[in-house]
Amino acid sequence: MENIAAYLKEKHGQWGWMGQRAHDAVGINKVLPLDFIICCDFGTDTSHYFEENNVFSVEKNNKVRKDWSNEDLKASFEGELGDEMFERWKKRKEKINLLCYRSIEFLEKKGTNYAAPKIYAVPEKLKTHFDNKVRLYENLSNLCLPRIPGMIGASRENSFGSLKKKLSLPFVVQFPYGSSGHFTFIIRDEKEYADLQKKYPDTNVVIRKYIDGFSLNVNAIIVSTDTGPKTVCSFPSIQITGLAECSNFPSAFCGNDYSAACYLSKDIIDQVERQIKVIGSWMAEAGYRGIFGMDFVTEGEKVYPVEINPRFQNSTSLFNAINAGRADCGENMLFMLHIAEFLQKEDKTVREYLNNFPFSSLMAPLDGSQVILHNTMEHNTMVRSVVSGAYRWVKNTLVLIKKGASFDALSDSRDILITCGVPRLNTVIEPNAPICKVQLLRSALDATNKRQLSAEMKRMVPEIYNMFGLKSGNNVSVPGMN
Repeated sequence: MENIAAYLKEKHGQWGWMGQRAHDAVGINKVLPLDFIICCDFGTDTSHYFEENNVFSVEKNNKVRKDWSNEDLKASFEGELGDEMFERWKKRKEKINLLCYRSIEFLEKKGTNYAAPKIYAVPEKLKTHFDNKVRLYENLSNLCLPRIPGMIGASRENSFGSLKKKLSLPFVVQFPYGSSGHFTFIIRDEKEYADLQKKYPDTNVVIRKYIDGFSLNVNAIIVSTDTGPKTVCSFPSIQITGLAECSNFPSAFCGNDYSAACYLSKDIIDQVERQIKVIGSWMAEAGYRGIFGMDFVTEGEKVYPVEINPRFQNSTSLFNAINAGRADCGENMLFMLHIAEFLQKEDKTVREYLNNFPFSSLMAPLDGSQVILHNTMEHNTMVRSVVSGAYRWVKNTLVLIKKGASFDALSDSRDILITCGVPRLNTVIEPNAPICKVQLLRSALDATNKRQLSAEMKRMVPEIYNMFGLKSGNNVSVPGMN
């Protein structure tokens, strides 16, 4: 149906977003106007897309930028932030709807409370079940999916010498839980493995061969239909990881490139879509519904599944933002499909929207990319004020063309967008904390080597760090290895 967003606002009350980053809500807010945002970060870009008084942030009052995780949001919600939100919700007569990056069990337990919001996410326990990378790896054979050569076991049970002989160097040690590259270690020598054995001798991990190929990321969704659960895949992006220009963490998540993925072979894209549907069916049997993501790695033309992200992803916001600017997309967006899944049992109009959704449109190629810059130094305090917006490379420097926080600010394909939690003056930036995103309506990667930044981006990234008064490439401690 047309104007489904207006219908949701009129029929179902207030809508809010909860996740680590406020900026993740930009594409959502453009289609479905939000009433509030709950998040970890807070930047100078926020006022360009949302009323600051309706942003409830962990960072807003203390001006400390961390490498935020959902655990920080959970801890804050069980304290003053949660008290503030429930006081706000108690005063509202309308129904409160909370679209979540991922759910929080504390909120789920408040479900019987008259002020508690309706949560648009799977329960945290089910999310944690599929987050387990060891569980996925041990089930791949049963699902008839390719598995990277390796094993499951504790590090104390496997010597470096035997692993080097079986898997060669480097090899990968992947812990059950961890996102954005945390607790996935690329082992290159005996000392690195000894450090890992000393810290985590008894944890069951995946120890596997290192595949020197592209990392791919996909957003997908499982919806209920009259004929049973249906898994729908969206167009993949090439995942940017471990770039020395952007982070000191060798496995760090550094962005996504949809433009570069347009050059993937049809065979690779078909393998991704088939594997997504197999994994989705497996998840659906356990009751999973809604958005999820997956990471893959390629070896030549062969695709291996690596991990499930049973939640919204960092790339989901980029997917939403690119589509929000497309004239042919309208309200047929991934997050709207997610909302429809959780509402269809109680609302016939929403069920009709879901039944008529043009699922094939989600596989349409996209043009756009994002690069995430992290603090590669020790603790730093922001001593320079950086304006979020569109910048252009002019005479070896970046010049502000237009203030803004979304792709709307880009009037020229040559421009880049500096956005997503741009730190305020005097904010303390902790090691490896994200500083900002650089978003483009073109590829950020090298045309011939899609695991490296383009020459243009390699010139601009140091200049962006310099704008913040920071540097790239300095060694800092790696979380989980100290």
